[in-house]
Amino acid sequence: MNYYIIKGMDDSQKKLKGAELLRQKLKTVSHRAGVYRMLDENGTVLYVGKAKNLKNRLTNYTQTERLSDRIRQMVSHVADLVVIETAGETEAFLLENDLIKKFKPFYNILLKDDKSYPYIVITDDEMPRLIRYRGERGKKGTYFGPFASGLAVRQTVSELQKIFGLRTCNNASFYNRTRPCLLYQIKRCSGPCCACISKEDYLKSVQEAKAFMRGETSDIQKALKKQMDELSAMCRYEEAAVVRDKILALNHIQDTDSETVIKQTDFVAVYLKNGRGCLQVFFYRGGHAEGNIVQLLTDVSESQLSETLSSCLMQIYDKIPAPRQIYISVPPEEGLSEALTQRAGYSVHISAGPFKGTRKKLMEQALKNAEQSFKAQTNEAQFKASVWDELRALLEIDKLDKVEVYDNSHIQGTSAVGAMIAANVDGFQKKWYRRFNIDGTLAHTNDDFGMMREVMLRRLKRGLTENDLPSAMLIDGGKGQLSSVQQIMDELGIHSIALLAVAKGEERNAGKETLFLGTRPSEPIHLDLKSDLIHLIQRLRDEAHRFAIGSHRIRRAKNMFHETLLDIEGIGEKRKKALLRHFGSPRAIAGASLAQLQHVEGISEKIAKKIYTFYHD
Repeated sequence: MNYYIIKGMDDSQKKLKGAELLRQKLKTVSHRAGVYRMLDENGTVLYVGKAKNLKNRLTNYTQTERLSDRIRQMVSHVADLVVIETAGETEAFLLENDLIKKFKPFYNILLKDDKSYPYIVITDDEMPRLIRYRGERGKKGTYFGPFASGLAVRQTVSELQKIFGLRTCNNASFYNRTRPCLLYQIKRCSGPCCACISKEDYLKSVQEAKAFMRGETSDIQKALKKQMDELSAMCRYEEAAVVRDKILALNHIQDTDSETVIKQTDFVAVYLKNGRGCLQVFFYRGGHAEGNIVQLLTDVSESQLSETLSSCLMQIYDKIPAPRQIYISVPPEEGLSEALTQRAGYSVHISAGPFKGTRKKLMEQALKNAEQSFKAQTNEAQFKASVWDELRALLEIDKLDKVEVYDNSHIQGTSAVGAMIAANVDGFQKKWYRRFNIDGTLAHTNDDFGMMREVMLRRLKRGLTENDLPSAMLIDGGKGQLSSVQQIMDELGIHSIALLAVAKGEERNAGKETLFLGTRPSEPIHLDLKSDLIHLIQRLRDEAHRFAIGSHRIRRAKNMFHETLLDIEGIGEKRKKALLRHFGSPRAIAGASLAQLQHVEGISEKIAKKIYTFYHD
């Protein structure tokens, strides 16, 4: 890949900012294809974009009256611009995608969740294993997918188990088992661990499962029909009945799956209205519909639609292998097919129609789904904004960007944890969640008020240092907890955060909560138990409670395991740490085989036997 001319900011431009800076920079920008980065005064990348004509694209940013509020805000913060010219549009696609992954700019909002998609993998073990898998494709095996949801994966794995009887157990269990497990008893596994099936027959079932996942169901059915007839002729009726059940299961799948004519193909549909829209990608793998993904689009004009679509597809197919054929509802930008081909290592063809027959039917269905998803999510977004504004009014503040909710969890002071969840108008933002382990140095772990003061002290001090404070805080508790928090805020001189305490209702009934506002803590507030606002507050409080309990359980389980491991004769702190470093988790140690345990530094055969016996007897 060839890149040309990198332009930064010279001394004469250091005092300029926003649109003025961009106008000055335009004097040295060419009309070639390339990628640009907008940076703020701290050097943080705000946005990464590409263009087939850099000068024309960057000129648009200087016409601030035509920009949306979000883009106008971004331009106002631009203090530097870096332009990289590329040999062509294909190189620009690839470079833009790489830079977005590297810098994760705040204003590149598409596909920011960094979601990975699940696969089904049949491993390359001596006796292959059927597993669900997410993440980098580092495990050796044959991959099938991606699937749009974990539910689709679980359903497919269940069908594969019923029909082909492949094992799903981990290798530690497989090699140490002395009798078949429950899955064998309910006919979900053929029992290769205990030689209930010969290696030759098991590997044959593996090949049939792979063929099924590739969509070769008719060939499998013919082979099974022949096998059933042969077994019947030999009067081996029980074995023939097993094969018959496989055929019936395959028939059931074919009857219930109406879209089995498209293989290794994706249908991409875009619906756009008034600068906002919805993109849907429908996956077809092995002749089966494997679900879809949805991405809402904002600040997109008709003229920008092809560019936005192309950027989305580059990011989607960076996470999953692109199929060899992609059908889309609008023409893509030039160079997209070449860029995907270069990234995938094989030819990727893109077609924007016109479509006929089955393809036309599937595209119309995809477009209808995109429109329905857009309308549903638009109505939901409007509802969320309305209720969020009610919360802002209750808190008596002008702007509510982020609200943080706090709760504590412990059992008689042990494994104490403080939890913080955060949300904005778009919903819960799990990347902002935080746990606070409380060890008793700053507060007694059986003192709820003291624990809340410790959590607040640690959170607010860090917030002041990093200039990251929320608009409001919700506290799970009554006036006592509210007073504890206000005491810390007064000590730190923080008066810009709205406080709301949520005390449990009579007999802990949901809907009868009493609210106390930080500005007037002596005046209890009761909301209509049927109002949307009280439901929002309950959801925020319940999510904090769920996260706190989950965090406490994780810490308690970890502490219990550490204490239990030390009960084994010959295991001290040094060997305990060596085991954790080697296996990575307590569960992995408990499930390790004798041979695996002996590979740990400092673990002799004698000690390994003690550990294995401790967890398996």
